[in-house]
Formats: sequence, structure tokens, C-alpha cells
Amino acid sequence: MKKQLVFGLFGIILLISATDVQGQTVTVNMVRNFSQDSWVVLRGNIVNAWTSNYYTFRDSTGEILVEIPSNVWRGLSVNETDFVEICGEVRISSSQTTIRVRAISGNGETIVVPGQGVMVNQPITINEARNLPQNSWVILRGNIINNVLGGNIFTFRDSSGDIFVEIPRSVWRGITVDESNRVEISGEVMISRGQISIRVRVIRKI
Repeated sequence: MKKQLVFGLFGIILLISATDVQGQTVTVNMVRNFSQDSWVVLRGNIVNAWTSNYYTFRDSTGEILVEIPSNVWRGLSVNETDFVEICGEVRISSSQTTIRVRAISGNGETIVVPGQGVMVNQPITINEARNLPQNSWVILRGNIINNVLGGNIFTFRDSSGDIFVEIPRSVWRGITVDESNRVEISGEVMISRGQISIRVRVIRKI
């Protein structure tokens, strides 16, 4: 079912059909009923590896193929007995449902390499995010205070300062916010020509 996003403060109207589960954990069986680009969180095990960054993920309800790009691991190494949590987007191609993983955390061994992206599982401040490497996964809480040039770039503010965030159209998933709404954003640190920004993968009101 389609949802309408009206970003009242900035006059943006988007039509989004993806399911918004607001960060709640779902099962493999539930994922198969979701639409393209829905954001999902699952808990289970990576039970085997295929080629080109594809793996089999298993929970108590079944198995599903997941794509985990090399930079998403962020130093984490797991085996089939390690319990993991994956966050990502539903992909549907030729009637096959897969998940493109954006973040993975779990019980495996994490090796921190200088300059390599890290996984941050708890909310941090903008100032703390500025000290992290490219591709680090972060969670921030604050307010979106304006839209830059009417595109996908917004200014996000917390008690420590402001930062540019990129929020693609598909990420909104029917959420309506203005500058008075406190939100939580999750995404990746991006660094270009010394400028640090956040590419948002999830946004929710808090």
C-alpha cells in the first residue's frame, strides 16, 4: 500500500510504497511479504558464503539470500554459530526476495584496522561522528532543520552542532517531519574533500 510523505516545512511531497517497520526485528518469513526497498532488521546466523558478497542467512523461520558488500563488515568476522543482527533493504528480482545488508553486528570477532569503518550501535553526537573513518555506521539523534536546494541534502542538528545528511527519497518511507520533530537517523559516514556528511539509511521519529 502506498504511503504519502508530506515534508511540511520544506514543501516536499513524495509517494513511497516501501514498508516501514521502524527498526523492529522481523523474521525471514515476514520479509517475503514486504515490498521493494523496505527496511528490515533480522536476527539469526550466516550459515554459508557464496560468491560476489552473497551469503545465506538463517533464522528460526527459514533461510534467505543476503548481499553483504565487503565494506559493510567493518572488521567483523563470524562463523555459522555466531548470532548476528543484520539491517538492510529488501530487494526483489525475478520473484526472488533478497536483502542488501547495510549494517551487521554480532558475536564474532571484530578486528579494528586504522582508517577502516567501524560499527557504532548506540547513539552518538555529531562531534563524535566527525572523528570516525569513512563508511562507519552511526546513529544520531536530533532535528532536521532545513533542506538544501530542495534536493536530498538536509541539515541535521544536535546539541553538539550541525552536519549535512543525505536522505534519498526511498528512505523516508512515509514519515512526515518538520524542524520541531526529534528524529533518530542511522547511516554511513561519508568523507569527500575533507567534508564529512552522513548518508542516511533509516530515519524515525522519537
